[in-house]
Amino acid sequence: MNIETFKMIIAIVQTGTFSGAGEQLGYAQSNISARVHQLEDSLQTPIFYRTNRGVVLTSAGQSFYQRAIRIVDLTEDTIHFMKSPDIVNGDLRIGTLQPASTTYLPPILTKYHQAFPKVKLTIETGNTNENLERVLDYRLSGAVIGGEVDDPALCKIPLATEELCLISANDERPDLKTASLLVFPQGCVYRKTLETWLSYRRVTVQRPIEFNYLNAILASVSAGLGISVVPKAVAQPFVDSHAMSMTSLPKQFATIPLSFIYRNERCD
Repeated sequence: MNIETFKMIIAIVQTGTFSGAGEQLGYAQSNISARVHQLEDSLQTPIFYRTNRGVVLTSAGQSFYQRAIRIVDLTEDTIHFMKSPDIVNGDLRIGTLQPASTTYLPPILTKYHQAFPKVKLTIETGNTNENLERVLDYRLSGAVIGGEVDDPALCKIPLATEELCLISANDERPDLKTASLLVFPQGCVYRKTLETWLSYRRVTVQRPIEFNYLNAILASVSAGLGISVVPKAVAQPFVDSHAMSMTSLPKQFATIPLSFIYRNERCD
């Protein structure tokens, strides 16, 4: 077992298939498959469940995968340090909420990149629950999330308090009982805020329309499809251009904290 074996397992998990890992690493699929079988035989335990759609980690495989990422990270950090002890380099994979990727994060990333130009930055968008999961299972170095988090496995750095608003297509206050709700999938802090507020108002949420992209929600609200809750900083340019209207939320629902989280083994 060597560093290439750990990289192979990581690639399989990230691509979801042996063939995808082979393409990523430059190996034939048969080579990848044979190496996995050899590894499982040597460990005397299966690492993957094989399915028609690809592979899924077993519980033992999940533990192996998490340790593989730590080993690869530590090995590559050591190599980078020994080659250039005064230069910060390596890979940094950051998760973020879609709105934060256009508001709070760009100036932070700009300063970081100017200070550490040798670091390879990769930015992924996801909702709060997805970002939490990806940080905990080592797929992300850290992430921007919304709302509160209390997990002993994580460290948290407060970033900002984000002001939210209700957006609709016209100046009239929308009828919350009849308007269609445009939301991100479950796990989104903005959706949770909207649903909590409506529950407080005793409004039943029925069949909301789900989107994966913030711009699609904004365009659909402007077109009159429905209403949504988004950060005020994101909505303001559309309101200023009269593409949509904005309504303030009650104080207890009007703001959420934004934080940057990372695994606690990286804490000082």
